[in-house]
Amino acid sequence: MPVGSFRKLVPAVVAFAGVLGSVAVYAAGPAVTTAQGARAADKTLEKSTGLTSHRATYVMALTKASQSDGVRAASGTMTYTLTDRCDGYTIETNLSLKLAFANGNENHIEQRYAAWEAKNGKSSTFRFQVQENGQLAKSYHGNIAFKDDGSGTATYETGDAPDGESDVQTFELQPGALLSTAHTLTLLKSAAAREKFVSKMVIDGSFDQGPFWVTAAIAAPHEDGVSPVKDDKNTLAEGRYWPVGMAYFPASSDREVPEYEISQNLLSTGITRSMFQDFGGFTLGFTPVKLEPINAPPC
Repeated sequence: MPVGSFRKLVPAVVAFAGVLGSVAVYAAGPAVTTAQGARAADKTLEKSTGLTSHRATYVMALTKASQSDGVRAASGTMTYTLTDRCDGYTIETNLSLKLAFANGNENHIEQRYAAWEAKNGKSSTFRFQVQENGQLAKSYHGNIAFKDDGSGTATYETGDAPDGESDVQTFELQPGALLSTAHTLTLLKSAAAREKFVSKMVIDGSFDQGPFWVTAAIAAPHEDGVSPVKDDKNTLAEGRYWPVGMAYFPASSDREVPEYEISQNLLSTGITRSMFQDFGGFTLGFTPVKLEPINAPPC
């Protein structure tokens, strides 16, 4: 789920981007309980081409803090909505996060992200806004377009220029770069094919630094070990899942250390059942508290 970046908004906080940009929901099915059934489900998942419309709400909490002068408390909520629009998907993320620091400062971050992504993976539009303590801190919109050879361009436009005019920034994209929904499909199909490592460039407009290289390590699937979601009337949280670890590297940087890392339990349906995001100085945990399907408009 894309949720943007507040790298420059609060002290001691590194980039916060694309938390669930690689997570969406496939049509839910019964839990697989036999090896034969698991193989059959994997084959079905490998051929799947669609994502199910849904809304997920997560509670955010501080799970670890290692910086002596950094974040000392964190709490908030994030809501992610994906809707099938026939030829594409709309994605909306609303995040509210309160941070308290060892020096006594407090920050309240509000982020809003909205995007449309074509199912053929060739185009996208996006809009992103951040408020800090009630004041507008960042706002931009843009589009992504890929050519037939796989290369593309991402254009970001802001109204923050000193003269009041729009400021435009362009990122050139290598062949093989993926939008977030295409990355979701790639991760799940790779997991079903028993692949252990996946490395892709991802761009969706939630990163103000442009595209990121996302390297994922996928462990063997599990059948249990996660707690039920209380407000999940459609049992969307049930089923087999894969532990997945992802490292995010800005494409514009040659650093060997990732900007941040994510560990999550990814269900065969595509839902993230639990997740931790490590920013280096502190770690946030995301726990689902509500999962619900959405009635997509008829095609």
